[in-house]
Amino acid sequence: MNKQELWDKFGKTFRDFDLESGAYKAPGRVNLIGEHTDYNDGFVMPMAIEKEITMLAQLRPDKKVKFYSLDYDQLVEYDLDNLEYDQKNVWANYLLGVIDEIQKLGETLQGFNLMFTGNVPQGSGLSSSAALEVVTALAVTDLHKIKIDGVEMALLAQRAENNFVGVQCGIMDQYISRLGKKDHALLIDCRSNDYKLVPFKNENYQIVICNSKVERGLVDSEYNQRRNECNQAVEFLSEKEDKTIKALRDVDLETVIKYKDQLAENVYKRAHHVVSENARVLASKKALEADDMQKFGDLMYASHESLSKDYEVSCKELDILVKLAAEEEVEGARMTGAGFGGCTVNLVKKSKVVDFVENIKEKYKLETGIDAEVYVSNPGDGARKL
Repeated sequence: MNKQELWDKFGKTFRDFDLESGAYKAPGRVNLIGEHTDYNDGFVMPMAIEKEITMLAQLRPDKKVKFYSLDYDQLVEYDLDNLEYDQKNVWANYLLGVIDEIQKLGETLQGFNLMFTGNVPQGSGLSSSAALEVVTALAVTDLHKIKIDGVEMALLAQRAENNFVGVQCGIMDQYISRLGKKDHALLIDCRSNDYKLVPFKNENYQIVICNSKVERGLVDSEYNQRRNECNQAVEFLSEKEDKTIKALRDVDLETVIKYKDQLAENVYKRAHHVVSENARVLASKKALEADDMQKFGDLMYASHESLSKDYEVSCKELDILVKLAAEEEVEGARMTGAGFGGCTVNLVKKSKVVDFVENIKEKYKLETGIDAEVYVSNPGDGARKL
């Protein structure tokens, strides 16, 4: 639907109170490099994708909030003075959490109607939830003339997911959805929350995302186990080397390798991945700034190898997608996201994109029996008012 069609639908769904209204967008994201580094105080480098959630909003003269999800075809209603977790309509909690956090800032809100639709594939690890939180924060603060900068808004959206939804996500998804910029990736320091836009302007290359269509089943238990193994490495290295070591961010690869024989095998492998991955992210920033796409692609392949062998969060299907990409001679490919399913991200010459998409779908189906979904995207803009 275009903007006018959406407003027509909004008018049929909600009464027009002739009060402040607006239209807003926020994108999903793909992480180009830097996986499982965020909770180790490390570096990540996502980009916003050209798949987004669009939200229309209008104030009401009461204390009611009504949400209409076009994609679910569901209309729900709540009272601003009594926001509680909705067990039945789980999707609504991403919006409620944001409203709750805005009210915690001491802001007085009046009622409003929100209607939204999106084309960020759900359950694929492309952060449809962060896009929904960010677009809600932008809409509600704009309608109420609440001044809040981009970083504060991203942190507020993260708190909504942590506190109300109950998912202990890092900062990356909300940061890139709010702060992304066309033709740029975003380097985020997950210790300080500082960020820097990194140019991604080579017109001969595009990012192609391949969705394995494998549900990410093991993530929670395996994720907690990996965190625990990383913490064990930090405790050991802090004891042996330097009490100032607070996270794997504070260690170089030489130090990790030095203790290979003294660390439990899995603990060593996890530390090796995180420390080498941080180095790859910083090297990727330099490669992109120098427009060295070949170097950047090599770092992506190395990242996948490390995620598959050292961190052991890949799966057969993701490994097949990366292997097929290498056979197609694309510049770079790696799994992206938490792992055990989800997507790969590929750096592909523009002239090869059509063939690559066709071939990888066909070969993946032959090897796995699964129909992959493929999305082509350039780095897009972050959240904005239309």
